[in-house]
Amino acid sequence: MTIFPQLTPNEISFDMGRSNISEVATFAGPIRFRHSQRVNGHELQLTYRGLSQSDVEELRTHYINNQGTHGYFTVPVTTWGGLSVVNSNSLYRYISSPTEEHTGLHYNVNVALRTIDGILLIYLLDGGGASQPAVAAFSSFAFNGNAPFILDCNGVSVAPTLLLESSGASL
Repeated sequence: MTIFPQLTPNEISFDMGRSNISEVATFAGPIRFRHSQRVNGHELQLTYRGLSQSDVEELRTHYINNQGTHGYFTVPVTTWGGLSVVNSNSLYRYISSPTEEHTGLHYNVNVALRTIDGILLIYLLDGGGASQPAVAAFSSFAFNGNAPFILDCNGVSVAPTLLLESSGASL
């Protein structure tokens, strides 16, 4: 697996992707089925202006070495300009061939990428070493487990934590 060239684009356009959900129409309204805990299909449009010949060669070589739109790769954090929009270990593919515009001594390049392994939607409730009595099963949009979700800290040496992660954010 390769790494996309570490060039900072002048402009980024981003489509948030879609959850892996299908929908079936019924008389009572739509029923939705979640097929995985990932949000995939983020589309990333990168616009580079004023690139040098060596920078353009680096982009061309990367595209060719990935067999065009076939191979997958990672994108360095520098491409995002420090933003944490998707997980840093997400995998990408080219949507189409990069387009180039020659402006004398410099080049303008547009690159279109799509995530194939994007944001993992996992919500983790960690009570440390605390135990909880068995109660009725509970299911909601964010949590799956036994209700109620109580962080009982009595008698534990490790401080319990509540960690909610979605799209790379931690609270």
